Amino acid sequence: MSAAARLARLLRDLERAGTSVMALARQGRPQAPWTLYPDESGVFDRATRCQFYYHAHAGARHEAGHFHTVRLFHDRTAHLVAISMTERGWPQRLFTLNLWAIGDAYAPPARLKRWAREWRLAETRGEPRLVRFVNLVFEAFRPAIERLQDEKAAALRAWRANHPGRDPFEDRSLEILSEVAVEPG
Repeated sequence: MSAAARLARLLRDLERAGTSVMALARQGRPQAPWTLYPDESGVFDRATRCQFYYHAHAGARHEAGHFHTVRLFHDRTAHLVAISMTERGWPQRLFTLNLWAIGDAYAPPARLKRWAREWRLAETRGEPRLVRFVNLVFEAFRPAIERLQDEKAAALRAWRANHPGRDPFEDRSLEILSEVAVEPG
């Protein structure tokens, strides 16, 4: 069975159980804007240096919230991709962000793509269905995640060409650098 089919089955099973991956991340607590779930540290695996957390923005109408995925380092993080969620609890869009929006350090596309291919958290690091969800997103949508890294770099090059001498990483109007709609099998 493909990763996309396994992802869809997991999400349908959660729906039948009356829950969602967002509810699993919140551990039954109501959603509060800007609060990180399951907590400030998210879910992380020191062995693979992978981390994710969920949150929602106040007043967002285009999504129920999103998961951020990062690669951990001793002094920084590198944001790989965000997973935008529907109210129903299904991923609807993947996107990358400018550094000011996530607070990490720049990494070139080749490195980001390698880390996306290496993405894996042990299910013992958090609620197993929640960890399985994020792992399956990386497996099912790996080509799209890798393409987003190239599109992010292209967006930065285009911005620099149109704004000589300015730092794109400080431009608050430049937030989402690449995005793609997704739909699990």
